[in-house]
Amino acid sequence: MGYIFILPGLLLVSFLFVGMFILGFYSFLTHDPFEFIIYEFTLENWERLLGTTGYYNIFVRTIFMALLITAISVVLALPYAYLTIRVRSSLVRKLLLVSLFVPFFTGVIVRAYGWLIILGRNGLVNSFLGLFGIEPVRFIGTQLGVVIGLLQIMIPFAIIMIAPAIQNIDRSLERAASNLGANRVSTFRHIIIPLSLPGIAGATIVVFTITSATYAIPALIGGGQVDFVANLIYRTLFDIANWPLAATFSITLVLVSSIVVLFVFQVIGTGTLGVDTGENDE
Repeated sequence: MGYIFILPGLLLVSFLFVGMFILGFYSFLTHDPFEFIIYEFTLENWERLLGTTGYYNIFVRTIFMALLITAISVVLALPYAYLTIRVRSSLVRKLLLVSLFVPFFTGVIVRAYGWLIILGRNGLVNSFLGLFGIEPVRFIGTQLGVVIGLLQIMIPFAIIMIAPAIQNIDRSLERAASNLGANRVSTFRHIIIPLSLPGIAGATIVVFTITSATYAIPALIGGGQVDFVANLIYRTLFDIANWPLAATFSITLVLVSSIVVLFVFQVIGTGTLGVDTGENDE
């Protein structure tokens, strides 16, 4: 009877596979400016993707930025999640939880416009820098601005994935490390991080997949200068109505993201089972 509960998940996955099959089918069709799609098979879309430097650069930028955001998010989320779980003061814990969940109460578009106000030429950051005689720094339309905007969105996801893993770590292990002379940094490095690998793996996968498919932040804060693949797909689909080429971009993004996720499973995921507990010494 228990298998009945997995039927909704199987049904959802089946719909996803159907959608991917349709996209794959469209990627081999011919584009026509008047009829949109002609059901004649061609490799032109894939040749155009592989032979156009501009498309290649956008894909490289998307993957690089997604990996960068993922790495920074996980590094910053680890101490925040640890402090949230281990802090003794209930007031501090509540404040940390509130600051974690408040961003989810507003949409991505609203937060993006908030960063436009903060990072704009006449925004709060440049106004503050102006007090010290520093010339305005350009954030909007730069990779730095996009990184800042994405980090504010992705760090909470990483914290939510890592916190349960830290919650499951036996505190006696930390006390034992302290009794053996380890300081807080050594304990965090040799106890907390290795035992948090399941959460780190989950955070890495979630943050990377969401970032690689993001649209709003690169479109608004990037100002059309730091486009991701999602922005390219949007323009291809709605500006020139080239559905087969847009399907090609979509399939390629899914394939590349899947390869990275599989790599994470291999490198970090297997490490979650590789913590030495002394049970396999025989």
